[in-house]
Amino acid sequence: MLVISYGIPKSGSTLAFEIVRGVLESAGHEQALLCSSRNSAQPAGRGSTRNFFARAHRDAVARLIAEIGPDRIIAVKTHSRLNPVDFAWFEERQRAGEIQVIASFRDPRDIALSLVDAGARVREQHADRRAFAHIRDLDQAAKRVERRLREFRGWAALEGTLRLDYEDTAFAPDKAISAIERALGVISDHEAVKRYAFTEASTQRNKAAPRRHETELDPERAQALRSRFGGFLKNVSESDSQAWFDKYRARMLSRAARKAGGKKDG
Repeated sequence: MLVISYGIPKSGSTLAFEIVRGVLESAGHEQALLCSSRNSAQPAGRGSTRNFFARAHRDAVARLIAEIGPDRIIAVKTHSRLNPVDFAWFEERQRAGEIQVIASFRDPRDIALSLVDAGARVREQHADRRAFAHIRDLDQAAKRVERRLREFRGWAALEGTLRLDYEDTAFAPDKAISAIERALGVISDHEAVKRYAFTEASTQRNKAAPRRHETELDPERAQALRSRFGGFLKNVSESDSQAWFDKYRARMLSRAARKAGGKKDG
């Protein structure tokens, strides 16, 4: 089985991936580096690098499924969007047990704050061509987050996807670990998983503070971001509305069917 760990950059996605990886390793599933993935150059603890692919398109995923085979479970991290045309294909693979998508998320206001921090940090390092360097204020960060939220909704709307809240992975990890175990059908040593994810793995932590927006935003900015991200906050951060995801799922399946019909007609 291929485990696809998706997350928006600066949303705690690396921590979520490393917890998934730790669960699998603790359960006896060695996390070998895959030839079909583009391996990240960042150290990931234990002298290895993490499996990562930049574009999670259908062909790339099919190659990973074939490389892993039926007897192994290996996790791969991605920030890639899910092509709507491939939506039904990914659902079929998930129903067949060939993949398991785990989509991690964070309050978008906190992602925006983290992006601003990341932008300032890379500019201080005079790394102007690196990712995030152009993000100088909350408005720029919020625009970037808005685009990424649509990508998250695509992965999270797949039937059978596990959605993981950053507030759990970072501050109530046993809850997140238990959810991962249920999704993957494994049992792990929680203490070993937490030791790995929080002390051994490189997870690119910034402030690692809960609900940053509550203490770092002035009332005017807080209200502006609340309005901007209102739909996501209401349906994901505050209620986990399955109906909201199902609505998007129906839209993606309909869009894929129209495109498939167009190709046949042509």
